[in-house]
Amino acid sequence: MRVLKILLSVVLVVLLAADTVSVAQEKSSQSATSYVPRLSDIMIVIQIRHSKLFYAVKAKNWPLASFQYEQLVSSLREAERYYPRTVPPMTHVDEIASSLSETIKAKNEAKFDQAFDELSDGCNRCHMAADRAFIVIRRPSYSSAFSDQQYSTRPFERQRQGH
Repeated sequence: MRVLKILLSVVLVVLLAADTVSVAQEKSSQSATSYVPRLSDIMIVIQIRHSKLFYAVKAKNWPLASFQYEQLVSSLREAERYYPRTVPPMTHVDEIASSLSETIKAKNEAKFDQAFDELSDGCNRCHMAADRAFIVIRRPSYSSAFSDQQYSTRPFERQRQGH
C-alpha cells in the first residue's frame, strides 16, 4: 500500500510538472508571435539602412546597394504595416522604391543622388507632419559610422565585373 501511495505521488508530480512546462511553452510561443517593434526602433533601423545604402553606392558596390535598398524598403513596409495610423500615413513607399530601384539597376550614381535626396526629403516631410521636425535626415556627410563594414567590392569581384 505504501508503494502504491509513493507511485501515485510520483505520477502526480510528473503530471503537474508536464502541465507547467506545457503552459510555459504555450505562453512563450504566444509572446514570440505577438511582438511588435516600437516605431522608433524601426526608424533607427531605417536610418542605418539609409546610410549603408548611400555608402554602398559611393563605393560603387551595386550588389550591396541593391541589398541595402531591399532591406530599407522592407523596413519601411514593416513600419507601414505595424503603424497604419501614423500621421501622416506612410503611403509613399512605392514611389520611393521605384525611383531608387531604377537608379541602382542602372548603376547611375548621379540619378541615385537625386532619388536619395527625394527619399530624405520625404522622410523630413513625414517627420514635420508628425510633429518631429527636430529629426532631420540628410546625406551622410562624415566617414561611415559603420566603419566595421567594407563598402567597396572585394578585388576578385571587381575583376569579375570587369573593373
